[in-house]
Amino acid sequence: MKPTLVVLAAGLGTRYGGLKQLDTIGANGEIIMDYSISDAILAGFGKIVLIVQEDMIPVLTERYIRNQNLEVEFVVQTKELMLEGLTYKNARPWGTAHAVWCAKDKVKNNFLLINADDFYGRSSFQLAYDHLSTSNNPCAIVYPILKTLSDNGTVNRAEIQMENGYLVDSIEREKIRIENGVVVYQDANSVIQEISKEAFVSMNMFGFTTQILDFIDTDIHKFIANWLDDNSIEYQLPNVVGDMIKNNIITVAVLKTNEEWIGITYKTDKDLAEVKLQKLHDQGIYKNEVWKN
Repeated sequence: MKPTLVVLAAGLGTRYGGLKQLDTIGANGEIIMDYSISDAILAGFGKIVLIVQEDMIPVLTERYIRNQNLEVEFVVQTKELMLEGLTYKNARPWGTAHAVWCAKDKVKNNFLLINADDFYGRSSFQLAYDHLSTSNNPCAIVYPILKTLSDNGTVNRAEIQMENGYLVDSIEREKIRIENGVVVYQDANSVIQEISKEAFVSMNMFGFTTQILDFIDTDIHKFIANWLDDNSIEYQLPNVVGDMIKNNIITVAVLKTNEEWIGITYKTDKDLAEVKLQKLHDQGIYKNEVWKN
């Protein structure tokens, strides 16, 4: 069975000022998700599961099912969560691990998880497909940190720690930027710290087996108990993966890509992203119509 592509597309776009996952950015009106889905299909992925806000479904149905006849299923990440007959309500969705949990009934085999508003590059999808098609272990596709920064402001990235090709941990670094030729971030005490220019970071491109869905199905009860004490916390996937690694439940292969990540964290990132994507069209990597590659 072909691996499934799962796309996190329910983000609120707070820093961007709107739904950047639906903002046209390509030469022919493409959104970033068009490139990712096209690249994934070309690599060999099968079904696509889109985790979305409910009001996005008509637009994406027109785009992917009516126009492209793709095998797409939708999952709505809600602000409500039902466990054992009890309903919990939040001001916003609980985070990426909650999003994956919402999709558990749609995913029946190995799957690749990505963000809708990140451009990962064609070879990254091929790396993920080759691994998920031949292995029953998860994987993390990671990027050189210098290829993931923004010229228009600071970014948060998960710095990867690995050993013998396997993920040990990922540590969230906040407010990363280049200062006087050095990559720095701000720690929890607001002290500026340096990161190696050779560091690799996660851009939330993970390959999983359904084992993680079983784990979250149990672990989410523990999260809700903690959330009842502190409504500000979120249920994030890197924390779940880290817990599974520390408890020897999974090993995660680290696959390094040399692709250049393209994203639009800030509205001012859009112009540069358009230029970079146009260059890929000019080089023939993408034809005038992405779906005809």
